[in-house]
Formats: sequence, structure tokens, C-alpha cells
Amino acid sequence: MDRRLSYGKVSEVTIVSEGHQREYFRLKLEHALCADMTIVLVKGKTMEIGSATVLIEDIGAGGLLFLSHLKMPANDQLVLQFETELCGQPLKMYGHVVRTASWEQDFYEYAVRFTMDEVQHLEINRLVNRLAIRYRQRREATDGRFWKGDRSEFLRGMAEKSLVLQANER
Repeated sequence: MDRRLSYGKVSEVTIVSEGHQREYFRLKLEHALCADMTIVLVKGKTMEIGSATVLIEDIGAGGLLFLSHLKMPANDQLVLQFETELCGQPLKMYGHVVRTASWEQDFYEYAVRFTMDEVQHLEINRLVNRLAIRYRQRREATDGRFWKGDRSEFLRGMAEKSLVLQANER
């Protein structure tokens, strides 16, 4: 059993992924965490492309779940970088999409498994545990890039911004 938060309330749940219990504690965030996502490797080749802002819904030392307006495949040949701030500290994470699903009408939900060394996993775990303690103490997390508004509205704004950038490049 893992302790997991759901909108400020602590509850006991068994978290199962692909038939196995998760290796690390996973925290459902009260407010989505904004992160800049960049594709950094495709089939082992380094990429130099722009980033998109995504909303992280839950996070743990083993991976995260995020929402985006972009459609991507579940593929271990596509390595993503996520940059954000959590508990007042900059955080850079790398991983690949292991599951994708539609979210609401025009958006997507992605599960990411981290592809980092154990030291980085432990650092993420430390920050996630610190945030979980703040939730248990009923203190709102303010030292991070949290989005407190409507998630669909945020993603629509990101999609519109992408269209404007594409039009300006032509």
C-alpha cells in the first residue's frame, strides 16, 4: 500500500502499473505542475527542437503523468526532457512515454517512465515527499510552477499559441 493524496486528502490505495506494483511513491498533485517538455532524443539521435508547456498531474521518482495538446506515440525511442520547479528547486527529468490516452475532447494524457540514474530518482523522491508532507499539513504548495485554473482552458491556450507560432514560421 502506498499513501497517496487526492486533492488534499490522504487516502490508502494500492497503485498498480502494468500488472506490477509501482516501485516508487506517486503523488497526485492538488494543482497541476507546469513543465517545459522537449524532445531530446529520437532513436538515439539528439534533437534540437523547441519546447511545449505541459501540465503534470502526478509525479514520483519512477515517472509522471502529464496532459498536453500535442499527440505523441508511446515509444521508448523518444526521450523527453521536463523542466520545472518543485519545492523552490529547479528540476530536470528525462523519460519516455509508456502509455497514451485521449483526455477530454482534443487533448492527451501521457504516462512517462523516467530514464535517469538512481541519484536523480532519489532527488525527485525527496522533493515529492516534501510536497506530500505539506499537503498533509494542509499547507498549499506555492513554491513551484503550479496551475490553479481550468486545465482544459490552459491546454486550449497552448494549442492556440502553437498554431500562431506555426503561422509565423511560414
